[in-house]
Amino acid sequence: MIRKIWINCSEASGDMCAGALARELLRQCPTLEIGGMGGPVLAQAGANVHFPMSRICFSGFWDVFCGLPGIFRLQREIAKLWEQDRPDAIVMVDCPDFNLPLAKTAHAMNIPVYYFMAPQFWAWKQQGMKNMQRYVHNIICALPFEPEYFHERGCRALYAGHPLLDVIPLRSLDKLDPDHHHIGIMPGSRKKEISFLLPDFASVASRVHQKKPWVTFSVARAPGINKKYLQQFWPDHLPMNIVEPEERYQMIRKSCLILAASGTATLETALIGTPTIVSYKIDRPAAFILRKLAFSKFVSLTNILFQKELFPEYLQEKANAESYYQQIIAWLNNPNILSELRNKLQEMRHIAGPSGGIKTAAETILAQ
Repeated sequence: MIRKIWINCSEASGDMCAGALARELLRQCPTLEIGGMGGPVLAQAGANVHFPMSRICFSGFWDVFCGLPGIFRLQREIAKLWEQDRPDAIVMVDCPDFNLPLAKTAHAMNIPVYYFMAPQFWAWKQQGMKNMQRYVHNIICALPFEPEYFHERGCRALYAGHPLLDVIPLRSLDKLDPDHHHIGIMPGSRKKEISFLLPDFASVASRVHQKKPWVTFSVARAPGINKKYLQQFWPDHLPMNIVEPEERYQMIRKSCLILAASGTATLETALIGTPTIVSYKIDRPAAFILRKLAFSKFVSLTNILFQKELFPEYLQEKANAESYYQQIIAWLNNPNILSELRNKLQEMRHIAGPSGGIKTAAETILAQ
């Protein structure tokens, strides 16, 4: 019988889904002890968070390179804690570069490892597949094509459905009507990516407001990001409405369009049904490496799943205020395009799979 579970996550999106999994595990097994590494959502769900995920919150090549000693030290600290208080199972969430070395450690300790929200190896030239084969007991997949992909490579995997279908209150959001004069901005969850993206997001907001003064803007604050950090990039003359993390889904639904950093946010906007402009910009060394590793034509999971560019993508040198401005004005001047895109996005919930994935994941872990 499982008495103790360790959950390991290192990003805001992973923390959100890890928290939902922890709540479901405790619902199914109220006497369960859950420890881990994560953020505020995992802690609020009832887990004892021993290590804050902010310890490995890096973005860009040099950040990661300079942070390697700290990353290795953290992995050793986690392994030492496992030796002192051995969990019965370990759940990894996303972030394979950090988690797979720990999976190897867990395997050596004869602790079964489950991967929740599997790494998207199908989109990148990853070197971690052998470690997935050797050290991960079962992969709980979020996307319908992933089990076959992992089975063909010698891994145990099952399909549960994307956890966001359980996390996002889609039924209540569907009752809200979008404000055709409101634009939502989601600049990311890390300070470095925000510093790369938000200045241009703010610049285009100012230009759009000058041309269409009735248009308003909201900026979603990610957990761990201070309001003042966001405000420093925003022009003083333009009103800034900062949306708290727990209110971001309402903001997405009420916006006529979203300007977002590439990542989980763009899947959230697709499931909610809001047209989105996808952007990402990182330092040049990291961009060079990622281009060499990428299999996929697109970076947005929405575009990957639809196999076409529903959401315009502006990356690196194309990620600039002029590009955003032209796209936003084109959409605002042609509301029929936005309406057609909203209708197309209704398919996303079916493509992402059935709801109930978190319940399935918890049952799988507890049934070992």
